[in-house]
Amino acid sequence: MTASMMMLRLCGLLLMCATLIDAKLDIISGDTDVQVGHDTLLLCKADSEGDFRWLKGDEDIDEDRYVVEKFDESTSKLLLNKVEVDDSGNYTCVFDSDRGIEKTSYQIYVYQTPDFGTTQLHHEFLVNQTVSIPCVVSGQPAVEIDWFRNNRTVKDDGRGHFRIQPDNSLQILGIQQEDSGTYTCEGRIKGRPITRTLKISVVVNEPPTVLIRQDRKSVLAGPYTTVSIACLVKGVPTPSISWTLPSTSDPSRHKYNSDKSELTISAVTRSDFGEYVCTATNKIGNNTAKFILDVSERPTVVLDQPKLEVIPGETGSVICNATGHPTPTIQWVRKTTEEKMMNVEVSELIFENVMPSDGGLYSCIASNTAGTTTEDFQLITWPGTPDKVSVAPGPHLLSSSRVPQCEDGGSSITEYILQWKKPSEDTWRQSAVKPTSLLEITGLEPYTEYFIRFAAKNSHYQGNFSTEHKIFTQSQHGEPNSPILSLSEKKLDKNSVSIPIKQLKDGGSPILGYIVRYKGNKENEEWTEKEFPGNSSKIQLNNLQYDADYQMEVYAVNNNGSSSSAKINFTVPQPVSQPALGKGGVVGIVMFIFLILMVSVDAFCCYTNHCGLLNFLARKLFGHNISESKGMDEEANNSSGDVKLSGLTLPRGSIPKLQSASGAVNGVHSEVTCDKAPLTKFEKKPESGDPAAEA
Repeated sequence: MTASMMMLRLCGLLLMCATLIDAKLDIISGDTDVQVGHDTLLLCKADSEGDFRWLKGDEDIDEDRYVVEKFDESTSKLLLNKVEVDDSGNYTCVFDSDRGIEKTSYQIYVYQTPDFGTTQLHHEFLVNQTVSIPCVVSGQPAVEIDWFRNNRTVKDDGRGHFRIQPDNSLQILGIQQEDSGTYTCEGRIKGRPITRTLKISVVVNEPPTVLIRQDRKSVLAGPYTTVSIACLVKGVPTPSISWTLPSTSDPSRHKYNSDKSELTISAVTRSDFGEYVCTATNKIGNNTAKFILDVSERPTVVLDQPKLEVIPGETGSVICNATGHPTPTIQWVRKTTEEKMMNVEVSELIFENVMPSDGGLYSCIASNTAGTTTEDFQLITWPGTPDKVSVAPGPHLLSSSRVPQCEDGGSSITEYILQWKKPSEDTWRQSAVKPTSLLEITGLEPYTEYFIRFAAKNSHYQGNFSTEHKIFTQSQHGEPNSPILSLSEKKLDKNSVSIPIKQLKDGGSPILGYIVRYKGNKENEEWTEKEFPGNSSKIQLNNLQYDADYQMEVYAVNNNGSSSSAKINFTVPQPVSQPALGKGGVVGIVMFIFLILMVSVDAFCCYTNHCGLLNFLARKLFGHNISESKGMDEEANNSSGDVKLSGLTLPRGSIPKLQSASGAVNGVHSEVTCDKAPLTKFEKKPESGDPAAEA
């Protein structure tokens, strides 16, 4: 490494020599100041040939310590390896040539770099103290020390609070926050431009101080009331801030800024009243400041129930609970078109023997210095009985010229119940009508007497009915009345239905026809419309859906218009399905037919030929017969009038005896033939030898 550097330096020196055209003798070197332990090269260059000699001061150099070489007749070099401080001095190159002796000198300064050793780089001090910042520097030759701050020299002129101590440390009297920062200690080789610097940071710590500019504040509680408490904090290191709040305060409404130096309370309530303490803490200590928040609260009114439903004659009550600061007073008011003060200044309002006129709104008013709050209570009971009702009958309607007047029972009238019936009817029909300027009952029969009455209904109760009014309807346009459908006499045939229809009154004009509309219960199914002649006695509908419910409307039409609809509902059931025969059923039917055929053949055999199973069973049951069934073979010659019984001949005029208990008649078993009960031929009993005795 050293040899390479030396060669580079040599090349540089040669290059410099080439530029010194006018010089006769010169010493070329890299740097005058050389650090201890480094090498340096001196090159002496002449413009002619001659001999060279090197001196240090006035003495020849020690060639055992220094290296002297001659490049050529005009160049010589002096190499100083790993110089020491005592290598500093004046080096002279002596050149002896034909022109005589020439000399040139070069000064070498050897130094040891300033070293700060273990000088501390960071200091923390407490404010207002007198402190010292040391800077220990070593180096050769002698080292001088200067202090700098913000690129400016720190001067010890006796007027400021900076002092340079004999040991070169920097003293600061009564250090303050503004003295914090970075200080630079510079070590410089005396008399030479060789320097080295060390940066030292200084921090001035300060215990926290806390300030709240306003120690008390009064506000009015409310959803739009906001209070901010600013806690001004100083201290180094930067203190952390914490708050101690009243135990009743709601933290969900508290908001802090980034360093918690400001607390904001939104929607202030009475529970936020109390002492707020701001505490600042750092490693030096802590400090606190207090703030009192006084909250006045408008009255808050809470009813134990917002409304009460009471039947007339009963008793009810409501309690009004009011809170606030200061404590509010309570007053009850009846809300009508003109508010009416009530002589009630207690929290509980009692209603005794309630009447419809008691229904309505009542207000609980709570007041204090912060304001007034009102809460409404609703007493609901039956509406009153309608009165002042006037009725105007029409051809098929009744109308009231004005809305019936009555107490609403504390809740707005939602509808009027209109009821009507004929004198011969026991059940009232009714409809509900919204309260308008005109109440109507439509669909009444013309020229018919009716009783009508009214009742008011609010959102909770229906009141008593008014007195009954007797009216008689009229007819102005001659429309027919609704046809009568006899649903009980309807006939269903598969998916067809037939319903009898009658028309009692035609309105003075013949019925031209009937309009029939019907639809099933399927979603979005449209109405189907048909027309029937005016003389129809039934409504016949075909091709209906099985297992479906139907709605049907029928209108009678004459020259004056159409009647109101007659509506019925009916159902077309699912058709009854015949049970399917399985294999067993088919086999059973075949066996039954076979049994019938077998019995028929056997009966024919028994009757004609005295054979077969039936004949056999008859013989077994009734014993042997005298002659076989159908064995009454008449003589081919009937002229004698004798009848042969199993080979026996009896006179035509003889009278046989009655059959004995054993089945014999005149001692002879009678024949059981196939056309009687037994159908099998019996065996013959042996004939007696005395025919006369048998007779």
